[in-house]
Amino acid sequence: MKGTKVGVIFLVAIMSLAGVGASYAVWTKNVDINTAATTGYIDFTIEQIQVVDSDGATITPVQYDTHTWGITITNTYPGWKGYVNILERNTGTIPLKFYTFQVLYLVGPSDLQNGYTLKFYPPGDPVNANIWGTLYNFQNLQYYSSWGVPDIAITLTPGQGQWSLVSLELPDSLTGNENTPLTFTFEMTAIQA
Repeated sequence: MKGTKVGVIFLVAIMSLAGVGASYAVWTKNVDINTAATTGYIDFTIEQIQVVDSDGATITPVQYDTHTWGITITNTYPGWKGYVNILERNTGTIPLKFYTFQVLYLVGPSDLQNGYTLKFYPPGDPVNANIWGTLYNFQNLQYYSSWGVPDIAITLTPGQGQWSLVSLELPDSLTGNENTPLTFTFEMTAIQA
């Protein structure tokens, strides 16, 4: 009789566990969610470099790759000033902001390297330069943010293009090597806006 009680208890316990399992199966559901995630990318291209005003000198622009450009200047004089326009375009899929710039390569007499001033003007303002310094000083990596350039001047949405006006100037006091050629290469980088 004792064995029958244990068997009945065992059978009731098994049936109870089976009931719990069945009720768990009834009250649970699996939901499968399939999705795809894509990421954007940052890219920009310098599409065009135009000489706006060479003021009697020779300005020869060169585009090396999508974000590096250069200029050779010859036949300048004390007090000379020339202008170039650079068209940059956001060819990526997310907004970008220009981050750094630097003169990577600079060849010419040291008085010209220290004498030529390069200035960047904000879009639509050919009078008030945001960035200015000598070509020699710009051999150190520069950050747009450290110059206090407003975001609107350096931010591009996907597909947007922007012209940047750049001037090159020699002081009146510089004499001696102003007719000697000077060549520099300028690099720009961008980050997500």
